[in-house]
Amino acid sequence: MNRLVVSAVIGSAIGLGIVLGIYKFQEPTAIVYKDVTDPVVVIGGDFALKDQFGKKRSTAEFRGKILLVYFGYTYCPDVCPMALEHISKALKSLKRDRDKIAVVFVSVDPDRDTTDVLKIYSENFDRNIIMLTGAQDDVQKAMKQYKVYAKKEMKEGMSDYLMNHTSVVYVMDRNGGYLSSFAHSTPPEEIRSILLKVLLSA
Repeated sequence: MNRLVVSAVIGSAIGLGIVLGIYKFQEPTAIVYKDVTDPVVVIGGDFALKDQFGKKRSTAEFRGKILLVYFGYTYCPDVCPMALEHISKALKSLKRDRDKIAVVFVSVDPDRDTTDVLKIYSENFDRNIIMLTGAQDDVQKAMKQYKVYAKKEMKEGMSDYLMNHTSVVYVMDRNGGYLSSFAHSTPPEEIRSILLKVLLSA
């Protein structure tokens, strides 16, 4: 193979790795993808799963609204509740603009996150956040569409597993297209600012 072609291929692979920008926190409970701006990397797509009440829901039903999509799990000890709490506070501060935003939480641990578990978990956060779960294949399909990573991880001294997973909130436009993303640790006031800018420009 021509040396220039080889160099170009290697360069593209390295560039893609930088764009994805995967890094781990000190406590290995989450992996975060930095903002993806490369047009070659496609994030998003419609999927359908069951909500906390057992009703089948599709992301297509949120057309016309800004949609936040977050993948996590209810047994998560830190990053997932932080993300949902910050989002809940940001939504509350939006007041009249609140109805222009939809939020879905997708479980990456459907074996434990049944609809009943999600229903109880949802009571800790904004009542309009939709919690989703389903068959492993359906969840995996949604994860693949959003470039989400999740893997079971056992820690010494623990009787149950954690999920090492992507922890980023995706911001989708009114037509279901990817706009941007932010980390689970983003403060509520910053989330509010992000959403207001999106609403003004959308």
